[in-house]
Amino acid sequence: MQAWTTFFGRCLLAVCLVPGCQVLAAGIAPALHCANGAAPQRIAGDGFQHGLAQWQIEQQDPKGRVTAQDGVMEFEQPLGATLWFRTPLRGDYEVRFQATPLPINAGGFTQRVSDLNMFWNAQDSTVPDGNPTMTQRDAALASYNPLRLYYVGFGANSNTSTRLRRYDGSDARTQISGYATPATASAEDRAGALTDATRLHAHKAVQVRIVSRKATAGDPTTLQWWANDTLVFAYADPQPYLKGWFALRTMTGRFQIRDFMVLGCTAAYSGNY
Repeated sequence: MQAWTTFFGRCLLAVCLVPGCQVLAAGIAPALHCANGAAPQRIAGDGFQHGLAQWQIEQQDPKGRVTAQDGVMEFEQPLGATLWFRTPLRGDYEVRFQATPLPINAGGFTQRVSDLNMFWNAQDSTVPDGNPTMTQRDAALASYNPLRLYYVGFGANSNTSTRLRRYDGSDARTQISGYATPATASAEDRAGALTDATRLHAHKAVQVRIVSRKATAGDPTTLQWWANDTLVFAYADPQPYLKGWFALRTMTGRFQIRDFMVLGCTAAYSGNY
């Protein structure tokens, strides 16, 4: 089976077409579609009312700040930082949350808006159950090279690129594709130029949706990554990662996160809302 990738430079509306479908945060319907027309259900999440117990924080600079209260998780990081959601995810699922970038003055940058990044289906082959939260890392990006995972850097490199990568446990950090400005573009940025829909905007919330799913005869796609109504990445991995851990990440960035939840095709539930 050949891997294939599709990219869409225009907005695609996500609508509810099945009975009982829930229109969730920001009025955006689930991108996940369950078998037999079942409606996706919340299976995990955090409403950010009870602190950071559901997250493991790794940060390069001890002056980095992470708080969770009154429905908002906010992190402000002078260098690199990773926030692991402690609950493992498996099966067909969708991670969704709202992220608002705020300018930061740090690391020699002034009013920087950059690096809404994330890992998903991450596994560490050196520890029991592949759980990457069994190890406390220094949050330097290279410290995650030994993991297997998918990685999107949205508005990275001072908001000049948005890229999808697949880590295989080596130092390769293979780029599947991406968008970039002319000054930062590489041969792997096959999706073309960075657009308003594929970059960050200060103080403007973006609704992120990540779908992880098994390929089917009718649809070989194994992952989707959405920003608002724009399908930024869709990829059919011939050797897909279908379970693991999720993490938020940034590099000299400041964000507010709201409405973090995971939808699945079962009625199981965990987390605080």
